[in-house]
Amino acid sequence: MGNNTLSYLTSGSLTYDEALRDTGKQSINSDWKIEHSGAFNLAGTTVHYVRRGLWEKLSAKGPTTSPLHLLVLLFQDQNYGLHYEYTIPSDPPPENQSAKVPEPLFMWTHAGWEDCDATCGGGERKTTVSCTKIMNKNISIVDNKKCKYLTKPEPQIRKCNEQPCQTRWMMTEWTPCSRTCGKGMQSRQVACTQQLSNGTLVRARERDCAGPKPASAQRCEGQDCMTVWEAGVWSECSVKCGKGVRHRTVRCTNPRKKCVLSTRPREAEDCEDYSKCYVWRMGDWSKCSITCGKGMQSRVIQCMHKITGRHGNECFSSEKPAAYRPCHLQPCNEKINVNTITSPRLAALTFKCLGDQWPVYCRVIREKNLCQDMRWYQRCCETCRDFYAQKLQQKS
Repeated sequence: MGNNTLSYLTSGSLTYDEALRDTGKQSINSDWKIEHSGAFNLAGTTVHYVRRGLWEKLSAKGPTTSPLHLLVLLFQDQNYGLHYEYTIPSDPPPENQSAKVPEPLFMWTHAGWEDCDATCGGGERKTTVSCTKIMNKNISIVDNKKCKYLTKPEPQIRKCNEQPCQTRWMMTEWTPCSRTCGKGMQSRQVACTQQLSNGTLVRARERDCAGPKPASAQRCEGQDCMTVWEAGVWSECSVKCGKGVRHRTVRCTNPRKKCVLSTRPREAEDCEDYSKCYVWRMGDWSKCSITCGKGMQSRVIQCMHKITGRHGNECFSSEKPAAYRPCHLQPCNEKINVNTITSPRLAALTFKCLGDQWPVYCRVIREKNLCQDMRWYQRCCETCRDFYAQKLQQKS
């Protein structure tokens, strides 16, 4: 409030205090001291201060000769309301009267709360008391030296982390097995601990920890001596007729992979296999046995050794290729179609046999009882006619 100012200031709760101070270091309720109701001379005027229960009032009729600073100090982080009124002169100040630069106001304030000094079991947290600069409605924290002539208030204290500290079982890591090969023992340390308010752990009575006590020893087995190699089944020989190579998988079954390399089985070795040395060799197909109609083609099939070329009987009969196959040429122009004759005896009378057309195959046709088929009878009439002659003699 500047010069020639009439002020009325009221507040509605004692959860905070009001302080008034001028530039001459005169004040009401400053330095954390609560004044009784009365009149006080500040800034060239009389300020009347009234406190009634939870209500207080500051008023001054003015005029004032220097700025007045009103401070509201909250105690319980609540503001129940503040009413204020003021007046300013209607006439502007003379031009030759220069405006005075307001002086900053320094005071101690509670800037915030520190962390709790305990994690459990009940602790305290305090407010941080800092020197505050107030000027032109701007508030900033400054060096504490600026408030060295003021009485620094004690920090406010609150309780915190009041939950009780818990107890629990604490275990160390298991020691190595007492034997590196075979059955042994391993141990660890087990203790009932309690956490103090400052966060440190101390040993407590075992009966204070919940649940059964964890085991401090157990059986174990050293794995260093189990150097076992596991070999898989040999593969087939890479060559089926002669010398080749076969393979297998080899792995270390030791849990720690500690197998002696000098005892590692072979993963590959030489082999010999002659199971597929003999194969079927095929010649070229012959010409068709007839010049018209349906005929037969043949080729030579021989079981031979891959390397020496010798003949043998080691070939698989189930894999033997076909030695004969039918062939088809243009139809024959004959007056009598012997394919329509069902009786071989009738065919012998109606068909003029000029000899076998398939001298090489007629013997096979006769052995396979194919002479009854007119198609083969036509090509092997001489052999088939002799075949039927024997049949007739057997019947007579």
